[in-house]
Amino acid sequence: ANPDVFAKLLRRRHLISYGAFGVVYEVDGAAIKIGCIPDSEPVIQQWVCEQYERALPVWAFASDVILPKVVTHEVCPQHGFLSSLWTRTSVNCHCGERLDALAMPLAERADQRKVGEEDFSEKVYEAVLKKFQVSLDIHKGNFLEFNGKLTLCDFGDANDKAVDYW
Repeated sequence: ANPDVFAKLLRRRHLISYGAFGVVYEVDGAAIKIGCIPDSEPVIQQWVCEQYERALPVWAFASDVILPKVVTHEVCPQHGFLSSLWTRTSVNCHCGERLDALAMPLAERADQRKVGEEDFSEKVYEAVLKKFQVSLDIHKGNFLEFNGKLTLCDFGDANDKAVDYW
């Protein structure tokens, strides 16, 4: 991807949410997750989308993306949006670094009443663990609604060692 074109697109970003390892923006009708995203995450997300229709389709993924400094500052857990899992001194500075980017369609936050009613997450969790040896972080905050269906989001491994990097 051309860094200049991506930088121009990111000028139109609006914060959707942030988590332990990244930030999700809305950019021109797409959701763009930027941060520490393991290569397996988009693969698992697309697989769950195709096998169970319980994930957003992956439109694009790139590692080590050149980003505008203002964006890396926002995504930096030490200087930007800080997850409640960290303190400013427990994380590394990532300002100016190349980060990973994942593009997908926008979805709505899930109605929390529906999360308890639909019981597909255990099945997806077990299937992902069996196929990819990845333990998903399934909690109420990781559900979305897309095309009238409850879906999971965040397909990173809850036991990943990225915490050492971040």
